[in-house]
Amino acid sequence: METTPNQQRGKATSVYSEYSESEYDPKDERWDDWEEEDIQPETKCLFCNDLLPTIHDVFRHCIDRHGFDFKSIRNSLNLDFYRCIRLINYIRQQALINPFFEETTNFTITGTETFLEDDEYLKPVIEEDPLLYAFDSIGSENDSEFSDPVYKAHINEHNEAYNPTTPLEHELISKLHIIEERLFNTEVHLKKVETQFGDYRGMVKEAFFDVYSDTRRQFINLLLLEKSLKSTKGSVAAIEDHGNYYYNSYAKTGIHAEMLKDRVRTEGYRDFIYENKDIFKGKVVLDVGCGTGILSLFAARAGASRVISVDESAIIERAREIVRVNKLDNVITLISGKIEEVTLPVPKVDIIVSEWMGYFLLFEAMLDSVIVARDRWLVPGGVRFDMTPMRSPVRSSAYIESVDAKAIITDVIALKDFPIHTIRKNNLDFTVSFKLEATRSGTIHAFLDESIKKLKEKLKDTGGNSFFTTGPQGEVTHWRQTIFFLENPVPVVEGTTISGFFECRKGFDNPRDLDMEIRYRVIGDSDDSKINGEDDTEHVQRFYLR
Repeated sequence: METTPNQQRGKATSVYSEYSESEYDPKDERWDDWEEEDIQPETKCLFCNDLLPTIHDVFRHCIDRHGFDFKSIRNSLNLDFYRCIRLINYIRQQALINPFFEETTNFTITGTETFLEDDEYLKPVIEEDPLLYAFDSIGSENDSEFSDPVYKAHINEHNEAYNPTTPLEHELISKLHIIEERLFNTEVHLKKVETQFGDYRGMVKEAFFDVYSDTRRQFINLLLLEKSLKSTKGSVAAIEDHGNYYYNSYAKTGIHAEMLKDRVRTEGYRDFIYENKDIFKGKVVLDVGCGTGILSLFAARAGASRVISVDESAIIERAREIVRVNKLDNVITLISGKIEEVTLPVPKVDIIVSEWMGYFLLFEAMLDSVIVARDRWLVPGGVRFDMTPMRSPVRSSAYIESVDAKAIITDVIALKDFPIHTIRKNNLDFTVSFKLEATRSGTIHAFLDESIKKLKEKLKDTGGNSFFTTGPQGEVTHWRQTIFFLENPVPVVEGTTISGFFECRKGFDNPRDLDMEIRYRVIGDSDDSKINGEDDTEHVQRFYLR
């Protein structure tokens, strides 16, 4: 709802009210009534934890309690916009790292301090710091820069067009001019501040991607990446090599955008790595299938001495840009090629990280590459972080969609465990038995992969275990759920069981595809053998993921 200030003040809402000169007394109303009250959130003092209602109160408090006169220093040293930003952020940082800084009673600068030229202090210390938005307004009301000749010309033209004849008209015209001048000055000032702060925001986004969080920084990097890729036209010729279509598909930006926008996934990886910084510190890390390099960036910021990032896709060229912009090219080495074929600049690595999971866990056969990397380069006793959730059960074509958790009417079982330290490539083709029990009455239309398992092994010397779910009971991820629709829906009541076998194999024509078969029987829970469709018939359906 939109409201108008001073709506209740009948006389003050219009200068055109039909008052006679005898009826109007200028003393009846204060001119202050025309000014709106600024409603602002409280702002933290630069030096201490005191919260003040306005920006002006903050700077007045800094003068009275901490001996810091921002306006005087800015004017005497002729500090420009960016030096003022650096000064504010420098003081903010000192207040964070020095517990005695709040006791400061006299603070001034000479203008020769190195931090005034250090772009590190353009990075905001406090997110959305009100002082960074409004410091330029301090003392601006009387600044001569707002005595704009265009406005003066407008006033002169207005005066010539209308000649007041009575004292009341003179009074009203004078006050109208005051309001117009204030509005004009405010508009000019706002435009100036918007331009300066817009430039500042743009600079921060470009140079400091870690201002708020690694995830948001990576989204910004992705925007740069998308812009770059959109300028490249052309198509890649179809080649019969089974791997090329896979790598070419990952050269496009869209799939990386989808994955990075998956907050659960990206923040899950970040939290896991950051909670295990003691393991990463000083270690050599291998990132298999690095993509845009998000895991490599996390590992580097967690303290890894060296990160080697490998990817066959052309996206690695954009990863180089991202690493360079984030000033981590002295830690992260990027190598273009298949992990099975490249030569690493080190004989062994301490840690392997990889986001290898596809739909239904095994789609795209990325885990094969991780196993190769483990066997070739991981030191004995080294850590292979399972950066992906353990998922369970998926149709003639399996569908990838999100499912409402309320639609689940059976219990949840784990089809297969994948111990990453010991599993072999031949273990990735498997057949397992399963048994599901209905938890309420309804009709089963499909099977789906539902959830992940928490890491069973406790990491040595650390308390940091992290996991997330890709199932419908959790927040939606870019993997969603893999759904196997049944040709014949199965009516069930509570206690009805469905048992059978699930088979999963790599595609015959392309090892990155998956071919699956589900065989199942419906077993009722009562003496009526025909209840819920039970007829002791084994149902067989084949599915694939391409």
